[in-house]
Amino acid sequence: MKEQLNQLSAYEPGLSPRALKEKYGIEGELFKLASNENLYGPSPKVKEAIKDHLDELYYYPETGSPLLKQAISKHLNVAPSRILFGAGLDEVILMISRAVLTPGDTIVTSEATFGQYYHNAIVEAANVVQVPLKDGGFDLEGIINSIDNDTKLVWLCNPNNPTGTYFSHEDLEDFMARVPSHVPVIIDEAYFEFVTAEDFPDTLAIQQQYDNAFLLRTFSKAYGLAGLRVGYVVASEQAITKWNIIRPPFNVTRLSEYAAVAALEDQDYLHEVTQKNSEQRQRFYDIPQSKHFLPSQTNFIFVKTDRVNDLYEALLNVGCITRPFPTGVRITIGFEEQNDKMLDVLRHFNY
Repeated sequence: MKEQLNQLSAYEPGLSPRALKEKYGIEGELFKLASNENLYGPSPKVKEAIKDHLDELYYYPETGSPLLKQAISKHLNVAPSRILFGAGLDEVILMISRAVLTPGDTIVTSEATFGQYYHNAIVEAANVVQVPLKDGGFDLEGIINSIDNDTKLVWLCNPNNPTGTYFSHEDLEDFMARVPSHVPVIIDEAYFEFVTAEDFPDTLAIQQQYDNAFLLRTFSKAYGLAGLRVGYVVASEQAITKWNIIRPPFNVTRLSEYAAVAALEDQDYLHEVTQKNSEQRQRFYDIPQSKHFLPSQTNFIFVKTDRVNDLYEALLNVGCITRPFPTGVRITIGFEEQNDKMLDVLRHFNY
């Protein structure tokens, strides 16, 4: 076994509603608000597409997801040769890390960001530089200052998970102008569809200036397909050609491809979901206690507190499963009635 695996552990999901009921003696319904899923679910057209293709289950998928590739190409106005799919962004991150990193290389990212950047770098025996957050967000200046001759990848999560914060187009443009052109910068926009900030980066436009800017997006969040695992990267044709060698030949399932195409085509439904999220998100920032919340552009709120376990349990006691972190609790924005319960707790909690 690789020695570096001793530094890691397998991903452990939170306890199930059943297990939490047993542990805390809770009666009644529990709502899973810990993983930032789209609680409204996917477009009805997705379910129709899956039903229409159930008789194809004995076929292997078409390698490379050509139907979805054409749909994304048209949607984003990028060449199909610049798109690569994975079984969720977890696999895309794994493929990039495996293709690029060798023992002794370095990645640069932030503290308190998506853990798979770190995890896959360690698997490849690479070093990890984690720059502390600044006001709850990525410190791009600190990241620039941490890039050296050993840096092979830079990972930026925008908006950031788990804090929900973002950096602007101007910030990213300035950052890319200062990054050495041979260093790939991976910009993870998993929560892009939930963003309402007008100055959020147009990363596709930035890619037209910088060949080393690579964009990640997913169908797991706003499109509601977390259970079907479809994510993708938009990069230079040269990079995609190399990373495609790493990609397992049938990594995105046949039904997942049809579902993602149907989801992408129903932009009206997507807008409806993101509008509801925006309205419910604002309710959290309308209460005085929002001074304890980091500003979010996602479908979750990060609540800062020194009493993490107390807040987690207070929310659990009203039926809401959230996600504790060392410096706070991440709350997925739920339906109105679920948010009512959480807001009541947050109004009366002693932070």
